[in-house]
Amino acid sequence: MPPKNSLGKGLGAMFPDLLNHIGDRPSFVQCGIEELIPNRFQPRRNFNDEDQKELVASVKKSGIIQPILVRKADNGYEIIAGERRWRAAQTAGLKEVPIIIRKAEDRELAELSLIENIQREALNPIEEAEAYQTLLTRFSLSQEEISARVGKDRSTIANTVRLLKLPEAARKALTGKKISAGHARALLALEQPGEQISALKIIQQRDLNVRDTERLIRKLKKAPDKKKPGRKDPYLTDLERELSSQLLAAVRIHAGKKAGTIEIRYTNGEELNRLVRLLLG
Repeated sequence: MPPKNSLGKGLGAMFPDLLNHIGDRPSFVQCGIEELIPNRFQPRRNFNDEDQKELVASVKKSGIIQPILVRKADNGYEIIAGERRWRAAQTAGLKEVPIIIRKAEDRELAELSLIENIQREALNPIEEAEAYQTLLTRFSLSQEEISARVGKDRSTIANTVRLLKLPEAARKALTGKKISAGHARALLALEQPGEQISALKIIQQRDLNVRDTERLIRKLKKAPDKKKPGRKDPYLTDLERELSSQLLAAVRIHAGKKAGTIEIRYTNGEELNRLVRLLLG
């Protein structure tokens, strides 16, 4: 297993077997650009940012300087690392690109894609979280193993994955840079998606920073329930009415977050006996 502080040392420091014996064969070969296919585990979704535009301009001027790392596929080659360069080469109109061919299993493919993007700081928090989730679920890596691969604390991995629990509106705000990861983590302190969305609207309307957001969340969590006793779910109200009609007695349903009680009222012993006989058939 590579050392935990390997982030920033390059892919060879973390996967030495992948680059072993590089001197025993040509360092790279030229490949038709149409022979390459994207990495199926590529965590990055957006390739149209300013950095990519700058890379396209560089490729037009100087070509591809660093070869693209690939593995053989059924038809052509699958990219292990360097998809940004490949896409830039396409946009720049190149017909061929330099490649290095190596063997790699699916898990290595997913790990390398994640590590390369983290090194380049190319992923938004949700893309990074989804990549960690793939390693956790599909490849059964532990958070400690992922931590060793990417050089980040286990707690950082756990907190990033938790972002996937956010409602869609909050996730879009995060990927769209309307809020930061700090805002998003603060929202997770609220239990219900509806509460999180309401808080998100306040954050955006007031342009709150992370510290102010944390104060807002604490205040919302301490706030008493503003629902009036008489305001109840219409479905429960109708159900109370129907049960009261069937039993000829007042019925009240008290619903909690997960469980609740049904209360049947009686006024004397005779009515109690009638209800018992009715309930017991």
